[in-house]
Amino acid sequence: MKDEITRLPPLQKSVTVPLPRDKAFTLFTNGMGKWWPGESHSLSARDGQTPQKLEVEPHVGGRIWETTHDGRRLPWARITEWEPGQRFGFDWHVGQDEEDATQVLVVFSHSDLGTRVDLTHGGFDRTPAGTEASASYDSGWDLVLNGCFGKACRAFVAA
Repeated sequence: MKDEITRLPPLQKSVTVPLPRDKAFTLFTNGMGKWWPGESHSLSARDGQTPQKLEVEPHVGGRIWETTHDGRRLPWARITEWEPGQRFGFDWHVGQDEEDATQVLVVFSHSDLGTRVDLTHGGFDRTPAGTEASASYDSGWDLVLNGCFGKACRAFVAA
């Protein structure tokens, strides 16, 4: 009898931010280094450090990069969708081989209050550690999306 991998539903997170879609998209992507919690959610954080830089190459096939505290430039993801103001998708493999990537899609849609940002993260059932990874990202995306990104958007408006 063949072992079956448990099917794990994708994680779904949302936040509404007080910015128009194009500005929310730009802050999420090009401004990632300004709001991402690198002190806790990075490769450098494994060494108790903060990354020197986070950057997004703005095109399909581009990458999300971390320049670590000691100057190494390491990939986090490969960009699979790039529609400014609308969609940002990537194969997420921070600290893992690229073939073990999970899939993240961030959709920006108009809201009466600004922009609704919907994040879906799936593909956890591809690996044996998928259940643990899904649980970790469930709380991690709450901090990253609602806490850090939402706070950065509110600060942008207040500035």
